[in-house]
This record gives sequence, C-alpha cells and structure tokens, in this order.
Amino acid sequence: MAFDFDELAREDARGRLGEWAGAPLHFTTDYYTPPELDAAYERWCFLNNSFDAIRRSHMWHRFSWGAEEEVGFETHRIAMFSADLGPERGSEGPGGVPHLAVCEPCQWYAIGSSENEAVEAWRDHAVPGWRELPVIPAQIRVRNEKGLTGLARTWIEVNYAPQMRVPGAPIITEREPTGTRHVPGRSPWGGYDLSSTAVSGAGSSEETVDIDCEPIEAGSPARTDTAIGL
Repeated sequence: MAFDFDELAREDARGRLGEWAGAPLHFTTDYYTPPELDAAYERWCFLNNSFDAIRRSHMWHRFSWGAEEEVGFETHRIAMFSADLGPERGSEGPGGVPHLAVCEPCQWYAIGSSENEAVEAWRDHAVPGWRELPVIPAQIRVRNEKGLTGLARTWIEVNYAPQMRVPGAPIITEREPTGTRHVPGRSPWGGYDLSSTAVSGAGSSEETVDIDCEPIEAGSPARTDTAIGL
C-alpha cells in the first residue's frame, strides 16, 4: 500500500492548529514582522495546497519580483506585501487588493489601497522631505543600457542635495500619465524611482537648475499610516 506522506503530515498539522503561534492564517490588519507573515503564508499553503493560494487565502504575500526587499534608507527598511480580498467565485465580498509596507527595524507598518500609496506612506516615515525633491524632466534620459547617463548624473548633482544622494535615496521622474508606478531599486543609489504623476505635492521641475541637454528623440522611452475600508 502506498502512503502519501505529505498528506499525512498535513493531516497531523491540521490536528494541531491550536498550537500555531505565528501570524494569523488569514487576512489581518495587525502588525507582524515580514518573517512572521512569510511563515504564516507558507503554513497556509502547506495546509491547504498552494494552488490559487493568493486568492483563496486572502493573506499577505510577497511580490513575485522581490526587488523591494532590498530597499532601505539609513536605519529603515521596507518590505512590501499585498493581499487579494476578492470573494470566492459566485460570492460577494469587499474585493480590492490592499498593499502593506512594513519597516521592521521600527515595528512600523502602513496599509494602502494601492502599492504606490503604501510606498509613499513608508517614504513619509523613513525619508522626511522626499516630496520636495525636484522632478527630473522627461527630456533627461535617466538610464541607458550602461546604467545612469552622464547627463542625468550631472543634473542630479546640480539639483539634489548631498543628503539625498546617499544609499537608498529616491528620485522623482517626470512620466507619461500611464507611467505611474514607483519602481524599487531604480534610483542611482538603489532607492525608489518615484513617478511624478502619482505623487501629490511633488517638487516642480520649473524650480530646478537647467543644464544643456539634447531632447529625447520621438519614440524613445523617457526614462502616515494609510487606512483603507476593510
């Protein structure tokens, strides 16, 4: 007789659910460390099968690309999660995909109704004054295949204060209306490349020092604790 040892282990674990002392095995708005949230999601997948686990569990889980795990500023560090609160098929429910930003060194967290909202809340927490950063104009190509362009480096050195040119510091770039995502790890110092189109109160590029530059050719790519209704 063949035995499914994985299923036997799951049955044993289900019988001892009362002994689980980690983060809840369901959606929560309470604070837990990133490792605790990771462990809880992995535990749910072990108990219930990982197929369609994001939708079925409604639990906090990491983004698949994971770059945000490496973003930090001074003593702060951001870990990003999201949760799918969509109802079961054929049922009604609150819906939505909230996002969670956790700064584990501070035991701080914020939940936003979007990824950008959560990222901006963490920026307010970790990098006071970031909203006043100058916006890099669209005609300045920030990167090419070799990395940061010389023109962008010069513009940033002229317009960004030294304390905002350190590891983990962000930049704000002018984007098309559809290019609204704040991209982790894309600033010259490994911080966020923040979209000006999605930032309320971003600094104006009109207040910056101009330097000589060639316009980008047509067709070339331009380079708080937030509450949600739950």
